Amino acid sequence: MRKKLTNNLGMKIISLMLAIVFWLVVITMEDPEQTKPLELPVTKINEELIRENDKTYEVIEGNTVTITVRARQSVLKDMTAKDFEAVADFANLSFTGAVPIEITVLRNSSQVTIEKGANTMMRVSIEDLSSVDKMVATKAEGTVITGKALGSVSVEPNIIRIEGAKTTIDRISSVYAIVNVSGISNDCSFVVEPVLYDSNGNKIDSTDITFSEDSLKVNVTLLDTKTVPVKWNINVSPAEGYGIESLDYSPAEVEIAGSQDVLDMINEITLEDYVAEDISENVEAEMDLEEIVKGLGAVLVHPETDKTAKLAVKVSEYSRLGASINFDSIELVGKSDEYTYSVIGDSSIPYTLYGMDTTFETLDRSKMEFSLDVTGLEPGIHTVNLAMTANQQVSLASEVPVKIKIDSK
Repeated sequence: MRKKLTNNLGMKIISLMLAIVFWLVVITMEDPEQTKPLELPVTKINEELIRENDKTYEVIEGNTVTITVRARQSVLKDMTAKDFEAVADFANLSFTGAVPIEITVLRNSSQVTIEKGANTMMRVSIEDLSSVDKMVATKAEGTVITGKALGSVSVEPNIIRIEGAKTTIDRISSVYAIVNVSGISNDCSFVVEPVLYDSNGNKIDSTDITFSEDSLKVNVTLLDTKTVPVKWNINVSPAEGYGIESLDYSPAEVEIAGSQDVLDMINEITLEDYVAEDISENVEAEMDLEEIVKGLGAVLVHPETDKTAKLAVKVSEYSRLGASINFDSIELVGKSDEYTYSVIGDSSIPYTLYGMDTTFETLDRSKMEFSLDVTGLEPGIHTVNLAMTANQQVSLASEVPVKIKIDSK
């Protein structure tokens, strides 16, 4: 039996080695090694060692670290950042402000290799510790459902203490509690984190900031809405020789919000009468619509566009325009069938119109009517003034006397 085992021992060893190599090749082909980049958040420990001397720090680089890991495909495919831990221990802070980041594999550690990023450093600047108390303002973003409007937005608490590096604290201009109200249909509350801004409106990174309250409660109330007309009685008259070219005011209607009881009592917004006499130049006027609406117990839904009611009156100086009309086209008012009427001189009677240039540009002469009043006149020669009626703002610039002759038939 022993002879059988030792027969061709060399060949048997070679066969075993080949089998092992072949197995490794098959495994490698079916489950090859691969690499994968992952971004890990860095946990900081022993930070209190810095604060003991009324100092704090600001991270310049290293709040996150990117690593590249290698493992079999079957292992690597399910691995995420949660399978690793990155820790910066401030007990190891160097005088240059560098803290080593230690990375630990939490799952399948024997099958995973960290190829890149294992020796990353967090870099910090050590600064004086500072604090400030700030009022918290609210900001609502988005649009509530149709038929409702944003009412009050309040925050609890409305004052918080902020602590951190002095250079960062000195930059803080405002603190906001920001909520997104898109699509809400009822009064509700939100829990949000405070957001910091500098004087230029730029957001300040609060990673290394400590707040007395990490969470703020924002209470939002909604109001009912209603669209009502805006009535503004405008009484303006031009100076002699001038005409009103256009008169407009806006808005013609506004959307208001309030309790349903208040809205039921408001059917229109009436503004104080505007009166101006003998104007010879353009007029512009404004009225505080927002204050009027507030006085009624409601608010404007769109104050950014409807806050102010605006009036614009455009005035133009009158001009003259010459023209003529044939005697046969003039209506003889009060004429008698017993007489004949004719004009003395040229049958084309000249006249001058008085009005604004804009009116002349659109003047419809077919709608102008001319007449001579011959009521009660006996045969002979008479002078009668030409009369004109028009549905536009034009008139005769001066009297147009017409000499007519009346004969018996």
